[in-house]
Amino acid sequence: MRGHSTAGIVLGRERELDKLRVVVDGLHSGHGGASIVVGPAGVGKTALLRAVADMVRDAPGVHDPPGAGDKSRGAAQPVVSRVTAVEAERGWPYSGLHLILSGLFGSLAGERLRADDGGTTFESEAAQFLERLDDQAASTYQAAMGLLALLRSIQVPVLIAVDDAHLLDSGSQEALGFVARRLRSVPVALVLAADPHRTGSVSLLDGLPTLHLGGLTRDSAIDVLLSAYDDMAESVAAVLYERTGGNPRALLDVAGRLRTEQRTGQAMLDRFLPSSPVVREIVCPEFDKIDDERRLALLVAAVSADGRLAPVLSALAGASQAATDWMIREHLTVSDGTFRLREPALASIVWHASGMQDRVRAHQLLAKAYDERDADQVLWHRALAELEYDDVLAADLQRRSADLVSRGEYERSVAFAREAFRLTSDPERRCERLVLSATLALQTGRTDEAIAIARERVQVEMPARQSARLALLEARARVLGERQVPADLVDSQADLLARTDPDAAAQFWLVGAAGFADRFEPLQARRYLHLVEQNEAALSEETQGLYRRTAAWVASLCGELDRARELIEVDSRMVDVLANPARSIRHALVLTRVERFTEARELLRAVVERGRFGTSPVVAGHVHAVSTALEMRAGRLLAARDAARAWRRVLGAARTRRGEVPALMIRVYTLMGDVEAAERSRADAVEIAHRFGDWWTTALVQSESGAMHLYLNRPEEAVASLERAQSYALAYDDPSLLAAEPDFIEACVRVGEIERARSALVTFESRVARVPTVWGRHALARCRALVAEAEESVELFAAAVEPGSDAVSLVELAHTRLCYGERLRRLGQRTEAAEWLQRAALLARESGALGLAERAESENGSGIRGASGVRTGSGVRTGPGITELPAGGFGGLTETEQRVAGLVALGRRNREIASELYLSVRTIEGHLVKIYRKLGVRSRSELVSMAVGAGSGPCGHGSAGV
Repeated sequence: MRGHSTAGIVLGRERELDKLRVVVDGLHSGHGGASIVVGPAGVGKTALLRAVADMVRDAPGVHDPPGAGDKSRGAAQPVVSRVTAVEAERGWPYSGLHLILSGLFGSLAGERLRADDGGTTFESEAAQFLERLDDQAASTYQAAMGLLALLRSIQVPVLIAVDDAHLLDSGSQEALGFVARRLRSVPVALVLAADPHRTGSVSLLDGLPTLHLGGLTRDSAIDVLLSAYDDMAESVAAVLYERTGGNPRALLDVAGRLRTEQRTGQAMLDRFLPSSPVVREIVCPEFDKIDDERRLALLVAAVSADGRLAPVLSALAGASQAATDWMIREHLTVSDGTFRLREPALASIVWHASGMQDRVRAHQLLAKAYDERDADQVLWHRALAELEYDDVLAADLQRRSADLVSRGEYERSVAFAREAFRLTSDPERRCERLVLSATLALQTGRTDEAIAIARERVQVEMPARQSARLALLEARARVLGERQVPADLVDSQADLLARTDPDAAAQFWLVGAAGFADRFEPLQARRYLHLVEQNEAALSEETQGLYRRTAAWVASLCGELDRARELIEVDSRMVDVLANPARSIRHALVLTRVERFTEARELLRAVVERGRFGTSPVVAGHVHAVSTALEMRAGRLLAARDAARAWRRVLGAARTRRGEVPALMIRVYTLMGDVEAAERSRADAVEIAHRFGDWWTTALVQSESGAMHLYLNRPEEAVASLERAQSYALAYDDPSLLAAEPDFIEACVRVGEIERARSALVTFESRVARVPTVWGRHALARCRALVAEAEESVELFAAAVEPGSDAVSLVELAHTRLCYGERLRRLGQRTEAAEWLQRAALLARESGALGLAERAESENGSGIRGASGVRTGSGVRTGPGITELPAGGFGGLTETEQRVAGLVALGRRNREIASELYLSVRTIEGHLVKIYRKLGVRSRSELVSMAVGAGSGPCGHGSAGV
């Protein structure tokens, strides 16, 4: 575990650090100052003091303020003294001043005081001052004046940081307060941290700048946990925040007490936080003094599941009014008939401090209070109040769990199913409910929990059929959570079942097929599919659906795209795709492979954004991984980046067992112009591939690294990397699976190895002919033009740059136009080249490929420098925040160009503008090239800014002029 602060940085406290930085900046200028940080225990006061100290140490030399005259000493390195007050010395007069000055002894030992003080040292003067303080007759005023005189004589800048200042003796507090309000002309900064709630009033607070610290915000709390624990899932971090109230020390302590599988989200968190003396001391240090009646009131509030106040008050009708009033007054926030604990962690403290009888009584009281109010709550609290078997109650819980599943409430259904299993006495029904619990755990992505439940089949005597079902659930959970195929488990169980229950055997074979397909090993997957097909007549409807989806995925990997489409369309008609997350994700995978991106995107959104399947990080992580690949293929680079970031947040660095996402982001970040991020992604992917022996990630790294070298104009390195990638790519029938061949052909052309490029092109042509995807056809057209010469290449490029289908990625189209422009420049056709390079830059920027756009602009050599504010040929000054128009606003444009510019300013896309003006997309792009050149802008956003600067509409007189 790591802390939540580093040198000069405290996560989630940026605003507070900015305020404290004022004190540091003043010290840097030779001025003193003071500030006090106030907040409860564990909120981060010590971390802020540490960060301020780091800021001072890292600052350059400090100078005297203006007007220092002959006493100017030039630059001087600041001295930092940090001390912490303790309760044991609080009763000793001026012990706090002793502590503070003792902390300065070592740092200022031998330091000379100002010349007019006779050249004495700080140590000797401080010793004399402390001796005078030992005189019991010394007044607070005398102590304060003596301390101020001593500090004024110091020649070097000093930061004094005092933690737990509320524990200083009263005399020291008063003296420090007096001095702190008079430090402006002294190069001494005083920063203190205090918790007034622990000791009552703190006299030094009066008149000083005070910074009040509360709990972290939700996002900051999540950032702290993700930074501290590599294996922390974002969804788990969010739950911990809700249950602790955002206290950093409590958050980190509780997270450290969780099991690894709980932190990763693969096992469900307990209802209450782990028992923690740290949390108890932070939240309620006086808990032991609370009487039994008040504890019961808090316990009833703690175990209430829905936060409704009326049932809690009804449950506490037998308690004294005083206890209820105390609870509401001291510990609850009430609004519109609901309540919440002001300190969420108090619920766990009360729970752990209560005996079993008290817990049962609290649930019984709530079950009675909810009678005729909420049948679900009655059932839930009756279950938690029951310690013995109760088959009637268990049956009711199972029925309710099934109802919740039909409504998509998987999290609650898992909880009801677990209680149904616990209360069941009949061995056969107990096994059935064990299977149900494991099934629901798997459906919500709790893979470790599902595996643990499934392995109980070894310890519990049960029928062979039930044991096989649990073994199947274990196999599925291991594939989903570990991304490994448990071939031994699959084969052994299928062999046992093949003769007596071929349908059950087929389900094991399908787990193996899906697992190998997800590892991009379609040959192994087909072996299992063949075994299923031999038993097709014995398959149940459920197994047939599973076969269709698995076979469609395998077919899409083998280049049999028509078969994949047919199988997935049949499955869509036969089942409710949205009823199960695995079903939805499998459909989205296949739809991505067959280039039906919009449909795939909608399915993935349904899984995560609509929240139908709980907050499982495994499910959400799988969705974000598929989304990253989908958006990259669709040319939506910003969406791909966002999906990759979400994937990283959800899973955490330590849980990324497969490296497809960082490998794919090598190309994405390079296209976006963020080479540093591309290199980081490459390092991450390589590390994952080596750690887990992931050969598919290795193949992707070679392919995407080659693309990175190619886009960065390093063709020799690109050839070397892409040549290795080709050995992987040629093992698959579909060339779009590992898109290395077009890049390899282009790299060979760029290094002058034309014959090698032509040889690779022949192979690529035959493969695209067998699997003719939209991407493949477009990439092939570009490659043919690249290897051709002179006028033939121009003719081929002219055909290639026309988008033949809406499915063609804008990034691919921009890339082809860039290559066309480059070829035209090499052939001396500079005017035509400039037009196509400008079009390439336009399209690249529209799709977020800023790196590709910059390469096109660099090749074009147009001289546009909008980002730096240089004047262009049109007389328009561009740059951040500058919207100055040439004389006449957009008057330099033709009427058609005015209309196009106006529609761009209104947010229209090129296809929408073409439709509205009854023109082709290519014509619109041509107009935009001219508009950009005339106005001296380089992007749509700059054009919109110019329109806004000219008036409410693009013509400078409202949208009616468009």
